[in-house]
Amino acid sequence: MTEGAANQRLLAGPLLITLAIAVPIAVLDPFDRTFAALTLGSPWLRGGIIAALTLAGGWCARRLGLRIEGHGVRHPWLLGLAMAFAVAVYVVLLDVFVFRGLLLPAYVATFRLPLGERLLYFMIRAFNENVLYRLFVFTVLAAGTAAVLGKPRPPFALAFALMIVTQLINIWPNVVLGSGEPWTAALLAYDGLRYIVPGVLWGCLFWRYGFLVAEVASVGCHLFLQPALGALLG
Repeated sequence: MTEGAANQRLLAGPLLITLAIAVPIAVLDPFDRTFAALTLGSPWLRGGIIAALTLAGGWCARRLGLRIEGHGVRHPWLLGLAMAFAVAVYVVLLDVFVFRGLLLPAYVATFRLPLGERLLYFMIRAFNENVLYRLFVFTVLAAGTAAVLGKPRPPFALAFALMIVTQLINIWPNVVLGSGEPWTAALLAYDGLRYIVPGVLWGCLFWRYGFLVAEVASVGCHLFLQPALGALLG
């Protein structure tokens, strides 16, 4: 087996696992304002499009030399869980101690819902958010930039900037516009620290340790975050 064929085979298994999880989630609910608008409220269109985006993202990842499976450390899933815990602590500090006065009543009310319901909602939403924005949007932007530069992949500094752009594309319609609140410097600072910083971190994990490590971190974060915010805000 050639090295290229071996790499494609290594990519295929984790990508198919991602596909098998992402499609049922998308059929169930879009969980994203932009994705919902583009798929016209059709569950089957959502399933088909998320499948196409997953495959396109996997193709771009391969072009960039990025991997879907975890790598770079002995136990990638443990690294993902460690980052999940660190980000959960970071978000608790922001929500409970730094920006408590800015939290919207509807946001706080979310943490009065049953824990199991919140875990299911936020964990499956986080999974497909990563598929849409890390696996598809980011890799497409990075692959396009690499093509313009004539390089296999952009340098990390430029990739880091693309991670920020990717998360802005995610957060602007889903959080900033979705809140309906007047824009203030304090609220925009909160949104940046609360939503953009973790999203960029998930992108860095993907870049260095593989997409599934980013998924473990992003999805696993809610295992720590939801009980903590339920107890402190609910």
